[in-house]
Amino acid sequence: MSRDQQTSYAKTLPEPTPLTKPFWDFCKGHELRMQFCTQCLEWIWYPKAWCPNCGMREHLEWRRLSGNGSVYSFTVIRQVIDNSQAFQSDIPFVIGLIELDEGPRIYSNVSVTSPEQVKIGDRVSVYFEDVTTEFSLPKFKKD
Repeated sequence: MSRDQQTSYAKTLPEPTPLTKPFWDFCKGHELRMQFCTQCLEWIWYPKAWCPNCGMREHLEWRRLSGNGSVYSFTVIRQVIDNSQAFQSDIPFVIGLIELDEGPRIYSNVSVTSPEQVKIGDRVSVYFEDVTTEFSLPKFKKD
């Protein structure tokens, strides 16, 4: 991706913190990973400094997910209140709560030609949109 492509991305980008930076680094490598507690065997999403289930810090690791799942819930965005107008060309678009096959849920775009194509229970898989040289965003498409 050229420098012009990197600077021309008009939408808001994530602001990684020490806790979220590993997630974004894995996404840049086109891998979907989340924290996993090896003590209580629970997935952790959104990244945390300790397991919210057992409270342990030293048992957290970043595990790879298949990226396959189903639409648990979704909404269709038909109006954007955004002074930059960056999302206007995407209207309408779908934001889904994706239940991954491994169990955790994550919010993301569901890419379809028409919002009417999305139904709860639809099978989806992750893909990564390289929006800058530093960021690849995880998004989902119907299988």
